[in-house]
Amino acid sequence: MKAGRFKIGCALIKQSLDVDPRAGTMFTLAECFSRAGKYASAVELYDRYLALVDTLPADQKEQQQARADVSRTERTRLVALVSWLTVTVPTPVPPGLVVTKDGEDFPLSLFGIATAVDPGPHVFTTRTPESPLIEQRIDIVEGERKQIRLDVQPGLVTPPPMPLTPGIEEPPEDAPPDRAHPLRPWAYVSGSIGAAGLITGGIAGGLLLAKRDTINGQCRHEPGLASNTLSCSPSGKAAADLAQNTLAPLTTVALSVGAAGAVATIVLLIVDGTNKASKSSGAISPTFGVAPNAAAAGLTGAF
Repeated sequence: MKAGRFKIGCALIKQSLDVDPRAGTMFTLAECFSRAGKYASAVELYDRYLALVDTLPADQKEQQQARADVSRTERTRLVALVSWLTVTVPTPVPPGLVVTKDGEDFPLSLFGIATAVDPGPHVFTTRTPESPLIEQRIDIVEGERKQIRLDVQPGLVTPPPMPLTPGIEEPPEDAPPDRAHPLRPWAYVSGSIGAAGLITGGIAGGLLLAKRDTINGQCRHEPGLASNTLSCSPSGKAAADLAQNTLAPLTTVALSVGAAGAVATIVLLIVDGTNKASKSSGAISPTFGVAPNAAAAGLTGAF
């Protein structure tokens, strides 16, 4: 405040006053408002300060005597500089009307009454539950008396519902809605199956490659054996049996199922996007088939 930055200084002092309403803080804020040119606010704070001092014990009242004298002198000087504004609205007052001044609620009880305001620009808004917000601005100088009539837009009248066209029956409330995407659930199912197949095939394939390294290290071709026969250590034979009897078939089937599921998902999504299950269309459902070394997926129904 001493540096002349009254806007920031007054705001900080007001925050302190809101937290702890001491007499000294109230007097300091009144002084800040006075120097900032907010004469109405300063007069209000001086009045509050003097009323608070009158309630203090004798010893504390004596400590505030000098400030109280300054407050009375300043209040008398500032009253002549206070601006007065009378706010009116159309009658009758619309129900639910809300009025604000500079972002704060303006009491409806002050309509038609000259109210002390600080010099400078002020922004009023009006709003009702059925009408949009209207904003109005007014400028007033120190010591001036002005009047502003706030605009209030009438509430918007909702037109009655249009009657149904004769001959068109309104569908019953409990009628189930048409399913715009009847194949979407099947696409999710086939997609899940495809993903599971690809993941399983990937894991089994990785294990198969690992076992191949074990077989290459533990098995070798011995002289005198057939060309397609290898001599393996116990661990190599176990790895070869696992690869041949389990991992290789599992990898083939899982990857086949995954590929079939992915293809089926794409087909279902395409068909579902182009054919939205018209009443003349027949039922469409997916079909799946899995063989020892292959898998397939397709659609049955009328397109």
